[in-house]
This record gives sequence, C-alpha cells and structure tokens, in this order.
Amino acid sequence: MQYVEASGAKIPAIGLGTWELRGRACARIVEQALRLGYRHIDTAQIYENEREVGEGVRASGVKRGEVFVTTKVWTNHFAPHDLERSAKESLVKLRMSEVDLLLLHWPNPQVPLAETLGALAHAKQMGLARLSAFQISRWRCSRKQSPPVRSRSCAIRSSTIPISTRRK
Repeated sequence: MQYVEASGAKIPAIGLGTWELRGRACARIVEQALRLGYRHIDTAQIYENEREVGEGVRASGVKRGEVFVTTKVWTNHFAPHDLERSAKESLVKLRMSEVDLLLLHWPNPQVPLAETLGALAHAKQMGLARLSAFQISRWRCSRKQSPPVRSRSCAIRSSTIPISTRRK
C-alpha cells in the first residue's frame, strides 16, 4: 500500500470513492473493499450515504484505526456555527467519534473563506477530525503556487473541479 504524507498523517494513496453508492449496496461495497485491502474510504454529506459507509466500515471487521475515513462538508454549511453542527451530524451518521480528514466539498463565495477556515480549524481542535483541509478550484494551479495558509492544521487539496492546463 502506498501512502501520501500530509500534515503529519499517512493517507492511503488509493481510496474507495462512494459517490452515487446508496443503501445496502453502499454498505456491502465498503465492507468488501476493506476486506480486499482498501484502507481509505471517501464520502460526503451531499452523497447522502454516510450512514451506509459507517455500516460498511463496522461490518468489515477491519479495526477503525486502520481505516482512513474522509468526509466533506457541503457548501451551505460553511458558516462557522453551521460547519460545526454539520460535522457533528456526519459523525452521528457514520457512528464514529472522529473522521480522519474533513474537507470543504466545493468553494462557496457567499461565506468568507477566513470564517470557514477558522470554523474548520475549530472543528479539528474539538476532535471532530484528525486533519482538516479544503479544496480550492483554480488557485494558480498552472503556476504551482500554494495559497497563503499559515495554520498547520489545514492542508491544501486539489479540487475535483476540472482545471484547464492551457497556459495563457
């Protein structure tokens, strides 16, 4: 198994994405993937399958500490109070005390980024996530520059939004 290291964590390089997986089939696929050797499971609030992902993790028999679980907060929950509440709801659905990585699913220009990052760091401090990160679209990707982030608790993760590689 290959790993990526970020902010002091070893993250399995290959994970199971659960987008469009629903119901009992989702739980069975997560369970089977873990039995086959997957150790990174990716879900999100908007996928509406966190409960089933948690069921699959528990049914697999793999110790929770051996599974890296990522979930993502949806954009309408980026305000500080909403983010904390939303992250807690995800943990209830997953039936976990923490996730390994908490992401912001998509940029939301309606909520100031500084407020959202503060809320994300607070969620990590509360023990809701081991790591927190945010996804950014089109942040000077072609120039290979990083955004100005000073908090060691936040890492940058490439966006799932297709980015043009054409240079101007």
